[in-house]
Amino acid sequence: MSRSNSGEHSGSGSLSPFHTPAGGMPLPVPPAGAYGPNLPHPGSAAAKAGPTPAGFIYALRRRWVLATFLGGLVSALAAFTAWMLMPGGKHTVRALIEVKTSNTDFGAHAAEDFDSFRRSQMVFVKTRDLINRTLAEPKVASLDMIKNAEDPVRMLEEGVKVDASAAPTILTVSLAGDNPDDLKVILETLLHKYLDETNEFDRKVRDEQVRRLELQAEKFRAEIQSKDKQITLEVAASGGSTGGPGADTANAVRLGYLTQLERDVLNLQKEIEHYRAVAETIKKRLSDPSRIVTLNPLEVDYYVERDSRMYELLRKKAMKEASLAEAKQVAENENAPSILGLKTAIDQLDTQIAQTRKEVEPDIRKRMIKFNEQELRAEIANLEDKQAAASILMGVNETIRDRFREKSVSAAQSGLNTSNLLKELDPLRELVAKIESRRWQLQVEKNMDARVRLRESPVVIMNQNLKQKTIMAVVAGIVGFFGVLVVIGFLEWRTRRIDGVDQVVNEIGMRVIGTVPAFPNKASLKAAEAAGNANWRFVLNEAINSTRTMLLHTARSQSMQVVMVTSATQGEGKTSLASQLGTSMAAAGMRTLIVDCDLRNPSIHKLFELELSVGVSEVLCQEADVTDAVQPTAVPNLWIIPAGRCSNRVITALAQGHPLETLFNRLRGQFDFIVVDCCPVLPVADALLIGQHVDGVVFSIMQDISQLPKVLVASEKLHQLNIPLLGAVVNGVSAGSAYYAYGYNYVKQLPA
Repeated sequence: MSRSNSGEHSGSGSLSPFHTPAGGMPLPVPPAGAYGPNLPHPGSAAAKAGPTPAGFIYALRRRWVLATFLGGLVSALAAFTAWMLMPGGKHTVRALIEVKTSNTDFGAHAAEDFDSFRRSQMVFVKTRDLINRTLAEPKVASLDMIKNAEDPVRMLEEGVKVDASAAPTILTVSLAGDNPDDLKVILETLLHKYLDETNEFDRKVRDEQVRRLELQAEKFRAEIQSKDKQITLEVAASGGSTGGPGADTANAVRLGYLTQLERDVLNLQKEIEHYRAVAETIKKRLSDPSRIVTLNPLEVDYYVERDSRMYELLRKKAMKEASLAEAKQVAENENAPSILGLKTAIDQLDTQIAQTRKEVEPDIRKRMIKFNEQELRAEIANLEDKQAAASILMGVNETIRDRFREKSVSAAQSGLNTSNLLKELDPLRELVAKIESRRWQLQVEKNMDARVRLRESPVVIMNQNLKQKTIMAVVAGIVGFFGVLVVIGFLEWRTRRIDGVDQVVNEIGMRVIGTVPAFPNKASLKAAEAAGNANWRFVLNEAINSTRTMLLHTARSQSMQVVMVTSATQGEGKTSLASQLGTSMAAAGMRTLIVDCDLRNPSIHKLFELELSVGVSEVLCQEADVTDAVQPTAVPNLWIIPAGRCSNRVITALAQGHPLETLFNRLRGQFDFIVVDCCPVLPVADALLIGQHVDGVVFSIMQDISQLPKVLVASEKLHQLNIPLLGAVVNGVSAGSAYYAYGYNYVKQLPA
């Protein structure tokens, strides 16, 4: 049968509808006009459409192992990242401190700006000295949080937060960490020490103010008594008359009293100027922090050595030095290991002491400057009080002086009015009463609440973000997992792997003439054979026999004898299909020849366990006769022609066409049916060259392997060359498919 013969019947009619094999469901048939020999290619629009849910799920199912593995990794990473990016999961211990204004209208606290006082308390509550004394407490030092900290002082210095935004008179002190019980103990100890220290200092300042007020009151009372006595003497001396024997004596007393008053006024003026000058000098020092105070180095060293860390290091050093002295008395050599070890330990302690001094001394200096600053402010307030009292006293003296001058002129006529003169002392008496009132207020304050007090004890505020962090981590993990599934599913869908028989018919528009079940894995196959169950092999044989029946029906109706089996790319089961079809044809009693035209990658001879001897390549190059190339197989009625040794000369001869046409013409008269195993269509042009000399093409498609776009391109190339496409055989149909073996579970093993 020549190529022209196939052309005669290629347009005579379309392939007949497929019939239902016994025991199975009908194969789907493409719509009218589906391309066959000389029929137009449909250019299926469905192949270019977007992913359908079913197609997407099927694509994802092919990569479910990879998708779940990567999804799990990405999910864990996303959950971890979300957990870390959310606000810290530490618990917080919070306490409230109330800072009150002074209950008196004078003294150090009255002169001090309340806002400045509040800011200074925000600094004092977390000083290094206070933290060191807190850490020195046994109940704090024994906490795991302190033991595990690399630098507990720095940890607390940075961890303790003081906020004054809640209310003008409220300071919020908080400490965050992982162990709420430890946090509460630390903050309670710190605040108790702070409050004790602050209130003790406030008590000392108040006691000092009371003492100074008592001294001022005593001084003014003495002045009143002195003035009262002088007035009484003056009135007694004058006798209260215009003249008489005592007039000269009275004038002398009056003159002496006026002289004393002048002297007192002058002294009070000097005293007021002195108070004012000293106060201005102190105010200038306060305006320049560098001039507030010059610290005594000995005093600084004294307080530095009182620091808990310094005290502990100095104690250790003293113990080491004592041990060194004892070791020197016992050891004969000063270079003994014990002595050298003690010296090394002492040197290390000296280094630690020097380092600790550098850390502690700035804080000590800062505290000393703060305390001195408060003392200076208190001194200014005291000077202003003294200045005010001296001004009042000077006014009283000036008033009495002026009255005595006036009375001196008319003393002889009217005498002195004692009650009027004594009334001139009333301002001084009022000042004493005011001082007594202030002193009484301070005494009352001593029994009242402290200026700084604990408004709310430390309370634990459990981390409220823990639940949110957990939810966000779970959500991020779920989104990450399903995001990976979507991405992998989409990428897999883009490959458009053929996932079933319906897709071949509906999206490619290609007739399906048979299906081949998927090969079971080796373990399952061996287990079945060991159990004496070889049913799968019978299912495979019946599937091939069904395909053979469909193919023979078409070949007889259209006088086809040479059929080529090909695929779009390699790995799509074409060689297995060709060998199985050839074997099935031979089993049906037909003289069958399998020609291996996959010249570049031959494999038919391996399936039949033959040598790669003289074959198609040598025949095309006219190096051997076709009769020498035909080799019998172990299967009755089945022969093969191997591919032979391919070379560039072979490819050139193949492109010429005549040698191949001559080969097929010689074989047509010798065999009933010829199956040509050809190379894939897309990688090389060999299949297109060979296809022009055969009667029809059977297209091998591997489910879950073959890609729809590539199958379309390959079939389009065959269509453009008018190569008749008999139909497709879908390999690897899974057991769950509706087309699996078309109900071949009915097949039973028959006796020989």
